[in-house]
Amino acid sequence: MKCLICEKAEAVKFLDEYKLEIKTDIKFFSGLKIYKCEDCDFSFVSPMPTNEKLNYFYKHVYRAPGRPPYWTTGNYEDLKKHYLEDKNLNYLLYLSTLVDFSKIKNLYDFGGGYGDLGYLLKKKFPHLELFCTENDENCKNILNKRSYKNFEKLEDINTKFDMIITTHSLEHLTDTSIFFKFNNILKPNGLVFFEIPNCPKEYFNGIPYDSTLLLFYTRKSMNKIAKIHNMEFINFSYSSYSFDTDHRYQRESQNLYKKQNSSKFLFPVKKLIKKIMPSFLINLRRNYLESKNLLSEERSNLFVNNTGNNCYIRGILIKK
Repeated sequence: MKCLICEKAEAVKFLDEYKLEIKTDIKFFSGLKIYKCEDCDFSFVSPMPTNEKLNYFYKHVYRAPGRPPYWTTGNYEDLKKHYLEDKNLNYLLYLSTLVDFSKIKNLYDFGGGYGDLGYLLKKKFPHLELFCTENDENCKNILNKRSYKNFEKLEDINTKFDMIITTHSLEHLTDTSIFFKFNNILKPNGLVFFEIPNCPKEYFNGIPYDSTLLLFYTRKSMNKIAKIHNMEFINFSYSSYSFDTDHRYQRESQNLYKKQNSSKFLFPVKKLIKKIMPSFLINLRRNYLESKNLLSEERSNLFVNNTGNNCYIRGILIKK
């Protein structure tokens, strides 16, 4: 088995069994194990799920209403407010501090979901043209309303971009060849902003689940990828919670999902309640649960940046 970065086989060792977040996902992520290249400090699953399975999963399942990590209702009025979440405002501060957006005319959002970050950037820099490739059926309507031009496939892209943004998408791919494609669609001196999970040994110690990640990066592995693809960092940072805190929140999220789905016989009752209960009461209850379990003040206070013990890494690359 070869490393997906350096292609060496002798450096690849078994690391761990693959742990599912949601048991029913086994139909998409069955029989996986995690391997690590000790030279690149890069980990990946094997055997990789088929493209057919992954395409279906990300088109129909991943952002389904009521499913972590999004916990959305599927209602546009709710979803369109998410661009103002703290994490997106944090991205905006980071990028607007380090990038001169007067020189950025167009922006390609890879795996952008609902396009929250691109939309927020356009709010601040109205001249930006927004592009993406997103096939998730739950996202297309919102992307259209936010004036994204959505290419069906990467191969359909017929323009060059000043900047690419990609947050929490690279870890869901089956290899690192996307960086070749980024090079092909970037203008000279074009920029790539990314954020992904930070996956050294501390990441794997005590983590409750791995899904739906397929690739596990570190600072060392990202430096190797940048060098291979003739890019260099203009900034590299650590972000988000500590590993221990993030693992705790993952367990809380997993337990909440189990609790909500443990009593199937209650589903008809819940449907009836939704029909007869005023919508504002349903919204009050949902907002309370989200604030209690997912968006607590404690989480905001524990969110730290650039200590080296953070569960995410982010950076800005420039094409040489």
